[in-house]
Amino acid sequence: MKSDFRHLDSIAGTIRNTKREGQPQIHQAEPAATRSKPQQKPVVYSAAGNTRGRAIGFLPRSEILHRIYNASVAGLLLFMVLPLFTLISLALLMTQSRPIFYRGKRVGRNGELFDIYKFRTLDTAKAAQLTKDKVLPAGSGLETPLGGFLRETRLDELPQLVNVLKGDMNICGPRPLRPEIADLLGPGSRGFSARLGVKPGLLGPTQAFMSHGASKSVRGRLNAAMCIKPVSYRSELEMIVLVGACVMARSVSKLTSRLLRRNADNDTPMRDWAAKSGVMVSYRWADAVASPVRLIDDENLIVSDACPAGKGELVITHPDGTRRVAKVISEKRDTLAPGEVVLRYRPSSDYSHYILERYLMQSVVVPHHSHFLFRHVARAVKGRFHLTKRFADYSDYSEVSTLRFKN
Repeated sequence: MKSDFRHLDSIAGTIRNTKREGQPQIHQAEPAATRSKPQQKPVVYSAAGNTRGRAIGFLPRSEILHRIYNASVAGLLLFMVLPLFTLISLALLMTQSRPIFYRGKRVGRNGELFDIYKFRTLDTAKAAQLTKDKVLPAGSGLETPLGGFLRETRLDELPQLVNVLKGDMNICGPRPLRPEIADLLGPGSRGFSARLGVKPGLLGPTQAFMSHGASKSVRGRLNAAMCIKPVSYRSELEMIVLVGACVMARSVSKLTSRLLRRNADNDTPMRDWAAKSGVMVSYRWADAVASPVRLIDDENLIVSDACPAGKGELVITHPDGTRRVAKVISEKRDTLAPGEVVLRYRPSSDYSHYILERYLMQSVVVPHHSHFLFRHVARAVKGRFHLTKRFADYSDYSEVSTLRFKN
């Protein structure tokens, strides 16, 4: 599975029109731990549709066989998850008012509308007003008591197995669109006609590797590439196993953390996404000089006061040395102890927003392959990755670890 899905961590070849030719050399201001050894060129999808390795595609070779395959897999999966399905239904019934299921219109193949089924996780009326022409913004506060957990783990999507059995959807396909979003995209959008040529799916690269907040344009570019490629049943089955394992692992992790988490007030310490996700982050500016990021949350980062505000890049380094780069725009917010500054940052594009959500905040179903559990175990056994002191250049980390931000 490693060889087949490693390329899905290099979606840049599909999402962007051109590939990044190479990163500037990082100077000595960046710790040695963040500099990786030369990597083999990753296997990627190209915007033109050429691939190296086995493709994930949505275009069936035989409609009849594809329908039999989807109905069989959906029936088997529904039988396997029936106890979980029942448990979630009972939990929702006890924690929120009826209905426990959500039913809404979606655009299917050839533009035909169908009713999609989900576990209800939002205040339906308010969410409908807020998401007329966009995805649900983070921190909307519209989740039901269990809604946040179900959305984060994607367990709210389980009822869509019924849609697959009915023939409205396939197991693998592009994410189904609401009619309002389809009208905004319009037939003139890139890949829109190809997308309407296949059934939407319960699973797919956009559902597995992108968060709920990923922009429609970024999702659309990836879906456009997949909709013109033939189906690979082996790849689909591997994706089902991969996504299923990641959903279960994420569900157990989220549930455990919620049960053990103590009550906290609004005056809480700054969350360090880098430490939580197990990655190293550096801030790089115009002349390719990089400085280690001491702490980083959703909006702020702490770096050396030598780092100028303005246009820059966040370099995210994974345990295996793989690096991803997100372009950001920053402004100075505060000065801490001598030599330290707080910058408020924001991604400069939808693509950079996707990079931050996937590789830094990891708010996706399938994490970067270097974060799979068996890889953590392998590194521990082989001793090939030892987490060094992240910011050895700083003498007193305790001052920042207890820092509190107030709006």
